[in-house]
Amino acid sequence: MEENWPADARWILTEFLMSDEGAQRGNWTPRFILAQDGKIILTVTGNDGWKQKMWPKVLEVTGTAA
Repeated sequence: MEENWPADARWILTEFLMSDEGAQRGNWTPRFILAQDGKIILTVTGNDGWKQKMWPKVLEVTGTAA
């Protein structure tokens, strides 16, 4: 699995898998991970997670609007 990640993004996989979320629900899909400044900000699963949590957070951190 790690070999499928770009080398400069592998830290995201490592950090995620070491987190409680990664340990308990690491195989749930689809999974969306938002990382910024060397930290994972948010991870969600499913279309509802994308719509209800991830998309609003992306808009917030980028200072944009839908």
